[in-house]
Amino acid sequence: MAFTDFDKLRAISIVNIFETGRPFGEYSALAVLNDGAGISYGISQFTHRSGSLLAVVLRYLLLGGLAGRTVLEKSLAVLRSASVSAIGSASKDPQLKTALRAAAATPQMREAQHHVAYARYMLPAIRACAGSGFTLPLSLAAIYDSINHGSWEMVRDMVRLPEPAVRTVGFEKAWITAYVKARHKWLRSIPRLRSTSYRTTFFLAQIVAGNWQLNLPVTVHGYSLSLKDLPPTSFGETASAAGQSSQSANSPSTNLPEPSITERERAFPVPIDVRPPSTEDSKMRRVGKELADALEKYDRIESAVRSGFARADAAKSLWTTVAGTAWQTLWAVVSFFIGLPREVWLAVAIIATVLMIIYLYRQFTLGRIREMQTLLFLTPPAERPEDLRPNQQ
Repeated sequence: MAFTDFDKLRAISIVNIFETGRPFGEYSALAVLNDGAGISYGISQFTHRSGSLLAVVLRYLLLGGLAGRTVLEKSLAVLRSASVSAIGSASKDPQLKTALRAAAATPQMREAQHHVAYARYMLPAIRACAGSGFTLPLSLAAIYDSINHGSWEMVRDMVRLPEPAVRTVGFEKAWITAYVKARHKWLRSIPRLRSTSYRTTFFLAQIVAGNWQLNLPVTVHGYSLSLKDLPPTSFGETASAAGQSSQSANSPSTNLPEPSITERERAFPVPIDVRPPSTEDSKMRRVGKELADALEKYDRIESAVRSGFARADAAKSLWTTVAGTAWQTLWAVVSFFIGLPREVWLAVAIIATVLMIIYLYRQFTLGRIREMQTLLFLTPPAERPEDLRPNQQ
């Protein structure tokens, strides 16, 4: 059985509440994430690193959007790159952020965001469910959320259940329950993701309540989602962009035509596979782990090198100050014994003292500059003091 438009709307609204606090999101929502993903934008938190932000901007320009167009066109080159420098550059670009916020008010940007969200996240979720014979709305919502949030394939491969001769609803419930538990445990095990475990907490609560049909109303991360929150037509004015026809949200039993083959091919489908991972998959995961370990070692080495340079710089300043003070003292003693006139001796001593104070002030200022540079390098933009944040206007 194909999922109805009503099923898809509920899954989308639940995940949008997770992402932005609203059932159908905030098109102008913009933040710079502190996990290296860069700019996060729109109703589905399209990010720079994932390439979804680029897809939204390209779709917007293709639809003829005019607001912020010049800036967005100039930013395509940096958005196409997922390098650390490119992500950092875009994250600090106030003109790009202003252009994205301005574009969010246009129907072209709203259509672009819905189109990309449907193609990149909903279609793969539908294909994943279809590939395993899953039909329950909760299954679609849980998989859609995981694909949207990330690491779907990795957590999927953690689930190991005996393969039944026929995949029944009982098997679907068992697999989804095991999957949500595995994802919850994984999210809780990673400090930077721990705060997002409210997503799996919601699904676990619905499983315990037996609400596999996701009957409304339900409380989603503090928001009471009901029928009145759903739009009267599929994806509002963007129904045609997603390859869907309009349907009343109060008629959940009516199925909509599936998207075209072209849209399917753009969706990068990942169906569920409960078989043990292949040797090639195991090798890829091992390579990924080795790469992560190597990056962690690199971070430790870089930190040690930076610390070493800082200590060397501090020691250099200290010994320069000590040497200057010793030389000044020696000069004063020698001058006293060789009988230089007191006026000459005092004048030179004062001049030397002034020069030493100027030098010490210079060293202090350089030290402050280095501290500021380190702070800017290590602290995410959103967590910096107000006077160190890039201009958001």
